[in-house]
Amino acid sequence: MLDHIPIRYKLRLAFALILAITAVGGWFGVSAVTEVGRLVVTLYDKPLQSIDFSRSAQLHVRAMVTAQRVASLGEPHMAENARAEYRAARDEFDDDVAVARRRASSDALRQRLDEVSALIVQWDALIPPNVSTAMDDPAIHDLSRRILGTIDLAVENAKSDGFYFVENARAQAAETRQTTLVIVVAVVLIGLLVAALLTRNIVHPLNRAVRMAETIAGGHLSESVASLRRDESGKLLRAMEVMRAQLLLRVEADRRLVELERERRVNLGRYLDPKIGEWLADNSPETVRAGARQEVGILFTDIRGFTRRAESLDPTALGRFVGEFRACVAASATAHGGVIDKFIGDAAMLLFGVPHPRDGAAADALACAQDLLERVAAWNADRADRGEDAVRIGVGVHWGPVFCGAVGDDVRLEYTVLGDTVNVAARLQDETKTAGVPLIASKAALAAAGGLDGAGQPQGAGWRALPSKELRGRDGVMELFGWAPAAPKSGSTAS
Repeated sequence: MLDHIPIRYKLRLAFALILAITAVGGWFGVSAVTEVGRLVVTLYDKPLQSIDFSRSAQLHVRAMVTAQRVASLGEPHMAENARAEYRAARDEFDDDVAVARRRASSDALRQRLDEVSALIVQWDALIPPNVSTAMDDPAIHDLSRRILGTIDLAVENAKSDGFYFVENARAQAAETRQTTLVIVVAVVLIGLLVAALLTRNIVHPLNRAVRMAETIAGGHLSESVASLRRDESGKLLRAMEVMRAQLLLRVEADRRLVELERERRVNLGRYLDPKIGEWLADNSPETVRAGARQEVGILFTDIRGFTRRAESLDPTALGRFVGEFRACVAASATAHGGVIDKFIGDAAMLLFGVPHPRDGAAADALACAQDLLERVAAWNADRADRGEDAVRIGVGVHWGPVFCGAVGDDVRLEYTVLGDTVNVAARLQDETKTAGVPLIASKAALAAAGGLDGAGQPQGAGWRALPSKELRGRDGVMELFGWAPAAPKSGSTAS
């Protein structure tokens, strides 16, 4: 039945029951405290006050005796003050005895107080109006001792009454405590039972919703859930079921989109360097066309005598030859973070520091050039084992600013770099034909790679300064540096 009651009504019922149970428990608790308080008040109102006022009466008796002796000395001034003190003490004595009699809780105590009253009557008969008597009157001294002794007996009676009240209060307090404990335990058990029933009815479907949410969060969308409840929990479960079904459809659609995107990136990687392909895929056409101006390293390489060699090879052999050379270029580029911009027949153009600028790009460009020459030397060794002639290449490296981005029209775009730096790198590669070294780099490339000392001379092994020269198509003289292996192998240097 509770499954069809809205949760807000269940909560209101729970709060009402809790308030009712709390009120019942509070009423019994207040009743217990009230009873204990009544006993305490009774204890203080009767025995304890009887003791207090009896002790006060004793003090006033002593004050009366002292005042009577002072008045008997014969000094007029002292006698007058003593009489005033005597009368005040006498009046207060009567008040104390009267209050003690009213607070008396037993016949024995009242009888003692009556004896005190009778003795004080005798006292008044012995004391004249001027309070002056003989200093050592034995009758007065004996009567004062009797009065004080009788008050002591009254105090003892009051203490006995107090002990009786204490024991009675303890017994009643214990009984009240036991009754209160039983009631509190019953109230707590009833409250726990009500809370358990309502909690189970409310929390159980919510736990189902939590488990379903965790299942959805874990990506398991195939498990459905149904609920016939008509309260908020049932509505929540049915809404989550609808959400699960919609998410399942969305996930399937997203999975298809991811597969299409993966296929697109794979297709881009087949025709472009992976770094360039990711950059093109991650940016909009406007960003790609806008490009950026940055400093990069440019490496140009070319096979010497390729035209004559191509004329002597059949198409299959020529394709294998070009493929082996490009494999050397691709391996060197991958090993040193280079990007292959393009292959042009027997030539290749490599970029360093694209599509994003990075530290060490210039050093990677020089290391890639040296590694390429070593790979070609190893390739020549394999060719020699097959009875084929050696291959000679030239490499030029330059460092400088370029435009990086995509160029073309709306039909076809191509990622490339543009600028004088590209032309200089190509001219440096041409200079290897006559410079006697397979690798030439500009001063800007060595400086960016940290390969020059304080005097501007190359520091790495195998490097040497070449005569400064004016490159074809450029104004001004450039400082050039060449590199060759320490022990050049056949076919690894330019002709």
